[in-house]
Amino acid sequence: NDKDFRFGLKIEPSFNWLSPDRAEKFESGGIKMGFGIGAMTDFKLGGNVWLSTGVAVDFNGAKLNYLDNTISDTSGFYPGYFHYSSGQSSGVVSVDDVNTALLDPDTTIFSDYSFFQLESRSYKVQYVNIPLFIKMKTAEIGYLTYFGQFGLNTSIKTKARATDGGVIISGTNIALTDLDDLDIEKEVNLFKVAGSIGGGFEYNLSESTSLTVAVNFDYGFTSLTKKDSDHIIAIQNGQAVTEFEKYSNQKNKANAVRLTVGILF
Repeated sequence: NDKDFRFGLKIEPSFNWLSPDRAEKFESGGIKMGFGIGAMTDFKLGGNVWLSTGVAVDFNGAKLNYLDNTISDTSGFYPGYFHYSSGQSSGVVSVDDVNTALLDPDTTIFSDYSFFQLESRSYKVQYVNIPLFIKMKTAEIGYLTYFGQFGLNTSIKTKARATDGGVIISGTNIALTDLDDLDIEKEVNLFKVAGSIGGGFEYNLSESTSLTVAVNFDYGFTSLTKKDSDHIIAIQNGQAVTEFEKYSNQKNKANAVRLTVGILF
């Protein structure tokens, strides 16, 4: 095969986890499965060196545990947010809207909404992935060509939802519960960039067609979450305040081990 350009289709199951920068506030909630599907292209640069890129739709999962969330701890902060539920409609109230309501002396926000003390969050984020790798191949050995590759994996967010675990507080009622399918578009950064390194092989099926299999480790350079939350509130000492502060200093890098299986033509 003496082609200088190759095109193919791929699937990409992945194992994803978060690496928080602040161990006193966050911890990884373990590994979550993801899945991607898309197209790939290889451009020959010279010799056995190729430029590999493409585009894929990637469905990512990740889980984050919040550690400073003990409501009985009267010496520190804990995260949470105001939540409303009316019929089949439910959602979260932004920090700015809560603070605006507090300026109204006749506000009923505390009776209209429940407070959700946040303990864990499972992310379900959809991305468009655009990898850019340098691929270095061996000569063909039998039907096999081996390669190593490194570069960047850049992702653009298209959708973000979450399932939150914690304690819901409504008046004097306190209950453990999960809130499902929450819209958290404003909590997740638009772009995600990771350094990636790995390798694999191509198995020649015919003169111009090959099965390709690769495993890559993605090391997150950027945070999945925004630094300051739009709706999570830092509650101090369980006391009522005149203005709530946004939960800040969030930096949770997204890592992954990614398996790529595809057909190159």
